[in-house]
Amino acid sequence: MEPYFPYDSIGVQPSTAGKAAPALRVPPILCAAMTTGNASASRSAERLRVALDTSFLQLPPSGIGSYVAGFGEALRQHADEIELVPVVPDWTDRGGSIPVLDRLRDDPRSRRFWWDTVDVALAARKARPALLHLPQFSAPLWTPCPLVVTVHDAIPLLLDEYRASRAMRTNVAIMRRTVRRARAIIAPSHAAATDIAAALSYPMERIHVVPMAASANLAPATDRAALAGRLRDRFGITEDYVLNFGGFDRRKNVPLLVRAFARALPQFGRPVTLVIGGAPHSANPAMFPPVAPVAESLGISDRVMLSGRVSDEERRWLYQGAAACVVPSLYEGFGLPALEAMSCGVPVIAANVTSLPEVVGDAGLLVEPTEDALAGALARLLNDADLQRRLIDAGLERAECFSWERTARETIAVYREAIPIR
Repeated sequence: MEPYFPYDSIGVQPSTAGKAAPALRVPPILCAAMTTGNASASRSAERLRVALDTSFLQLPPSGIGSYVAGFGEALRQHADEIELVPVVPDWTDRGGSIPVLDRLRDDPRSRRFWWDTVDVALAARKARPALLHLPQFSAPLWTPCPLVVTVHDAIPLLLDEYRASRAMRTNVAIMRRTVRRARAIIAPSHAAATDIAAALSYPMERIHVVPMAASANLAPATDRAALAGRLRDRFGITEDYVLNFGGFDRRKNVPLLVRAFARALPQFGRPVTLVIGGAPHSANPAMFPPVAPVAESLGISDRVMLSGRVSDEERRWLYQGAAACVVPSLYEGFGLPALEAMSCGVPVIAANVTSLPEVVGDAGLLVEPTEDALAGALARLLNDADLQRRLIDAGLERAECFSWERTARETIAVYREAIPIR
């Protein structure tokens, strides 16, 4: 995942609760500065005090954590417009609290829910902001100020398997009601916005599409020989490889990618490995289908590598050295791995569903997420040097359309829209 940023990376100290389409449905996200609904940064020159839930920066690296760190750092450059106040939990404060609530706060399974539904509002009240921005599908039961909520996708609302447990169903049911009270919702793609509006019965005109960005340190390698040495020493990679990053849950479609790779392998004419980044989950095979048995059944275990957990630096190396990156997901709210690969000068093959066509545009190969289509795209790309060069150039140009500065600028416009003119 993206690098972990300490709180001072966004320029302020935190306030705490205990202390003060199967087909392209819409055009690709445009490179030009896009409007976010009816938002306009020119509505008011007044400096806004905004509380931002930065609790994900206390957790292991994640996509939401990267989002908070990325656009939070960019917001720091707009201090003349935004006074940013991070709010975070303080689980150590027990002054005057109720013992049963302390026990809830000590249970890791309850902490997130308690913060999202209660404590974030208490922290915001102490911060006295004009607006509270929540960076995920959540909202407290009450709030002392207007809300803006970033909803990255509609996965828990649309896909039954992602709310299989009673706890998850309860959480989704509550958040479905509380998030509707937001003055505005930010979505990372038009596809996500459409699904969110339908799933929440939320006005489409109050959903603003603000795309995400890749980390600024993701760029093509400047020393290919040094990169080759790092890949050899760390991963034992000495041949061409196809890369997949993004996770192992069902919608990521990784077993199908393995089968497609097996079909394409004889057509490459040279040794090629499929490298799947990250550590697979094993506790829930229904939600996280195992990958190794698929490769073994196809007789290609020696051609499929599971990287295990990698650092941010190692993740960058894997991107930079790949011959291609494949994103075969059945559902994405944005599709950050595709953008990260393009940023590193790697040709992209992506499924032509949900948000991926918006991110990739015409800078990659968009195909049906089927075994036949993915195998054909792999064989075509790895055997066509001219196509590889065209997609590398197009991908780098496309990646320049996305930046955390753009995300920050368009998020400020949403803030202005959500706060009535006084």
